[in-house]
Parts: sequence; C-alpha cells; structure tokens
Amino acid sequence: MKKLVLASVLATLCGSSLAHDIWIKADTHEINTDEQKVFALDVSRSAQAFVADANHEVKQLTITDPQGNKRVINADFSGKVKEVFEVEFDAAGTYHIESPMTQVFLSFYKDAQGKKQKIRMPKSQWHKLPADAKPLSTVEKQIITETYISYNGFTPVTNTRTDGLQIQAMQHPNKIRVGQEFSFSLTYNGQPVTEAEVALKSLNEFYYQNSDKIELMLEEKDQGVASFKVSKPGRFLLGVEFSQTLNNDPNADKRSIERFLTFEITQ
Repeated sequence: MKKLVLASVLATLCGSSLAHDIWIKADTHEINTDEQKVFALDVSRSAQAFVADANHEVKQLTITDPQGNKRVINADFSGKVKEVFEVEFDAAGTYHIESPMTQVFLSFYKDAQGKKQKIRMPKSQWHKLPADAKPLSTVEKQIITETYISYNGFTPVTNTRTDGLQIQAMQHPNKIRVGQEFSFSLTYNGQPVTEAEVALKSLNEFYYQNSDKIELMLEEKDQGVASFKVSKPGRFLLGVEFSQTLNNDPNADKRSIERFLTFEITQ
C-alpha cells in the first residue's frame, strides 16, 4: 500500500476524483444519556467552520437499529448548505445510518480558448454543448455516505450486504482511540476491491497545522484491506473511490463509485 501524507489542506479527497465529501455529523457519535432520545444530524459536503459549500440534496436516510430493523426518515430542514434530520433512538446499542445512492454525470470539455471545463451532463447530451466546444469524456458518479451512532452502549457492527461498494470496519467505529491501528476491508459485490483510492480527512486541519491527512492507493496485494492510525482525536471522514471503465455506455465513459464514512476518534 502506497501511503502519502498530503502537504496541503485536503479540499477534495484524492485529488479530483473524490470531489464530493459528504459528512453525516452528530454532536457526538457516542451518546450516553437517560434524559434525551431525539438528536439532530447534519448532512453536508463540508464539516469545516467558515467554509462555504452547497447542499448535496440528501433528502432521506435509512437507519438500522441494534436489532437489525430498518426505517427511512425524511429531512426536517433543507437549507442551502446542509440537510438536518431529527433521529429518535429508542433502544441501547449501535445504529447504522446511510444515505441513498446519489447519481451525478460530469462531462468534461475544452472551450473555444482551449480551457478545460466541466458541466453536469450525461454523454448523451453532448449535443447541448456550445458549438465551439470539444467534448473530452463523461464520468458517472455514484455516491453513498454512512455513519454509526452508539446510544447508551455498543452492539456489534456487522455489514452483511454484498451489493456495490462496502466498507467493513474490523474494529467498532465508535471505539477507536488515538494511536490505535484501525483497519477496514473494502468489497465490491462481495469480492475484495483490488484497486481503489482511499483518503482520510480530519476536521483537525482547521485547528492544527500538522493534522492527520492520509491518502492510500489500495493495490491487489492488499486483498481489499487498509489500515491507518492517527495522532490526534477528532472527527474524521473516510472516503473510498472505486472506478470502472464503461464500454458502449450511452451516458458515460467511466463510473466512479464513492462511499464515505463519518466517525470519531477519542483519547
């Protein structure tokens, strides 16, 4: 696994590929209280103070309770920069929260001055580009974001799904501590991912000059398993991008499948 510590603040994950960070932010991902059951979650592209961003339009979330029961909740507030959900926890244990898949087509082209531009458009609509534009390629992005919240206790985290791109934590995401190695496996349709971009983004970069910023290139020899450790507590976003070349697809030349996991690391 090739590991690079990024020298500059990560405005995007893995350069231009993972360009749509989506955080699911709770006040804390480990809740201990006997007085409150309803809590708010923010879903947004940015979790940094004073960073302007756009709403990713996540209107629903699926919640799986500690017993494996699922329910869908709708956003209670939709703003310009985020969606806000109110969630009620009625049983002790760990809850899995996941967004529906978002599909976006990005077409790249050169304008009359030879500058590279991009626009939200499938390949089948290239005819709508300006007459002097030179089409280059189109990427279909499929994006899902998830998190885990533990309410008055922990229950095992086991992902039994095999469809699409999945992140399976090898340790409980809400029990990770500073300095401990955290490992996870990546699968696509039940098989280990042999090649992927993985990036870890930290909110600490706003407060510390040398915050934990890590980028990994997953290779075949890794058998879909990656590991990392961080030196400071805080909230983190793990982003994974898995790419496919599309042949004879009318809408795109390439598919970028992205999955994000928001979690906390404590002392």
